[in-house]
Amino acid sequence: MNKTNLLFLLLTMVPNIVFGQIDHWEQLVNAHDNWTYFKGTSEPPNDWNTVSFNDSTWLSAPGSIGYGNNDDSTIISNVPSLYMRKTFTISQTNSIKSLILHADFDDGFVAYLNGVEIARSNIADSLKPPSYDDLPLESRSPTLSNGASTWQGGDHAVWIIQDSLWTNCLVSGNNVLAVHTLDSTNTWDLTTKYWLHCATTSTNIINSPAASWFSYESFQSPIPIIRINSFGKLITPVEKIKAQMEIVWNEDSTTHCSYSGTTQLNTNIGIKKRGNTSLHSMPKNGYLIESKNSEWEDTDVSPLGLPEEEDWVLHGPFADRTYLRNALSMNLARKTGQYASKTEYVELFINGNYEGIYVLMEKIKRDKNRVDIAKLKEDETTGDDLTGGYIWSTELIESDWLSSFYPTNSTTQKVKYSHIYPKIEKIPQEQIDYIRDFVDDFEHSLQDISVPYKGKYWDEYIDISSFVDYFLVQELTKNVDGFRASTYYHKDKNSKDSLIKMGPVWDFNFSLGNTSSCNGYQSTYWQYNGPCSSLIPAWWQTLAATPAFSNAVNCRWQELRASVWHEDSIIDFISTNKSILTQPSERDRSRWPLGGTLPIYVNAADSSYSGDVAILETWISDRLDWMDSNMIGTDCASISIEEKIAHRKDLRIYPNPSNGNITMLLLNDLHGNFLIRNQIGQVVHFGTIKAQTTRLNLELNHLENGIYFVEIEKKGGRVYQKLLIQH
Repeated sequence: MNKTNLLFLLLTMVPNIVFGQIDHWEQLVNAHDNWTYFKGTSEPPNDWNTVSFNDSTWLSAPGSIGYGNNDDSTIISNVPSLYMRKTFTISQTNSIKSLILHADFDDGFVAYLNGVEIARSNIADSLKPPSYDDLPLESRSPTLSNGASTWQGGDHAVWIIQDSLWTNCLVSGNNVLAVHTLDSTNTWDLTTKYWLHCATTSTNIINSPAASWFSYESFQSPIPIIRINSFGKLITPVEKIKAQMEIVWNEDSTTHCSYSGTTQLNTNIGIKKRGNTSLHSMPKNGYLIESKNSEWEDTDVSPLGLPEEEDWVLHGPFADRTYLRNALSMNLARKTGQYASKTEYVELFINGNYEGIYVLMEKIKRDKNRVDIAKLKEDETTGDDLTGGYIWSTELIESDWLSSFYPTNSTTQKVKYSHIYPKIEKIPQEQIDYIRDFVDDFEHSLQDISVPYKGKYWDEYIDISSFVDYFLVQELTKNVDGFRASTYYHKDKNSKDSLIKMGPVWDFNFSLGNTSSCNGYQSTYWQYNGPCSSLIPAWWQTLAATPAFSNAVNCRWQELRASVWHEDSIIDFISTNKSILTQPSERDRSRWPLGGTLPIYVNAADSSYSGDVAILETWISDRLDWMDSNMIGTDCASISIEEKIAHRKDLRIYPNPSNGNITMLLLNDLHGNFLIRNQIGQVVHFGTIKAQTTRLNLELNHLENGIYFVEIEKKGGRVYQKLLIQH
């Protein structure tokens, strides 16, 4: 059971659970209070960070101690590091539910609560504890993007202290916050500002009121919480910066604290903003994340139980006021048996600021749990090694190479392609030439489907089932960017699979009726030949007009509609997620109000979350009805693969369609091992053909109705033929 369904079940089973909510936040330590400090020109006593340490011989002065660079209250001479202590008193520890440390620092620090480390930044994890003359990992230049920031109007760095740390060391009576700040010899700048706040269930002020600037959204959420700390640095789309990410998730609980809670994952990350329209035209941005270990090297993680990997996307729905379109579209694609990014809903905080509902997604990349193709090494430049694996895409903006052909009804700009894997900066020329030539051959084969191109017909270049499924996902969602942007393809080595496969699907921001662009709000008409088809590769129209393809589309549509794409299944997915997202949606819509103006390209939006979901459900119902009545191709029962296509093969299968008893005609001494796969790639039959066999009879009555693919190994590749079983 996935997390979405589990949450829905738990929420419906235990609707009356009451959680102890915090009442308000208070301040325990202020950066500008009087602190005692010790100049780090030598080592202090080992117990300097404990409550029992006698600091009467240390200096005392207002905090924010540094060299006087426009942001210091107490000015000192240059030192390698500075040790600071602030004692504070707690009278009711049982009322405290969370601790938050805010820091504005230059260049690195380690903070301790009663001798227990609670936070560090820009200090190597191997330094436990750092010496007085150890150096930070890097210099933080005095800019808003990389240095002390509050004096420039920037954000603090924020640590939600793990419950397991502070609950075991905070005591009633005296406590001490101790901080060791280290300077870099490359900058000779020092900033030392540290605040400590607590959340309390008390209705009265017990300690001190929160700082005037303090603001933190405290709530219980039915979905996981992701907190990202960029250590005060601005996150930009230019390059990844270092940050820290933690995920609050307890699979045994129905709610998760924004301010505390069980941490399922805590990891270093590299992060930057991502997107095109959403990045430049919308206030809520998406993020690209790469998980790192303690040495800041790439490392695989498993957030929220997703398969381990290092590259992730945080998609921030703004134009989609239901938050459902990407998650729903990925779910529809996965239901076909093709790979599509797995998704999890979260609520996001960055540097203590609430950013709303996000969708954690798998980034498209080569991986056994994602696009499962061979790893292509730089020295693989000949033979079968050269033939895979590759991932590439059709794009509207960036491109690495141009097609030989123009899009539909256009002579302005040829179709654009980009290398995804291997990356353009790492791919050798031999691999560039191979995959570009292969794509070019495929496109040429579709200029005249009645004749072969370089010895192969069009359907010997592509995995038809993946193209069929991709076509139907894009058309059901009427994705205005479908076929023309963020459109991915991949190919494995010939020894494993010589065909181009469509997908994975990606980017459904403007789909399922939410956009005025390209008449996307209409539930009628096709997308592949619609108002924006002038930017779509022309061969999509060729495929749609080819009986072998259109009939496969028609047959697959009926199969999906009768099962995993039944309207009830789709509406159930929406209803389940709506139940979970209704409460978080109030926070998100407060964080990102429309203000009476629709987002760019958005056709309509309701004043309520339930209203926006209702618009989506109505559109889907209408779209399903229209596609049922206007599907390309003919009914499965009357499918007849053209005789000329059947005759041109080394392998012929008849009757086709068949009730299960088939004959395979084997031409040109075709022999060897053979497999029969279903549409999701599972082997349902296998055998061996002896040399000089020309005819083989098979009884496949045990196979269910559907489309299957026969594969026979031969020298230089494999032979494929489609088989339709109808009992």
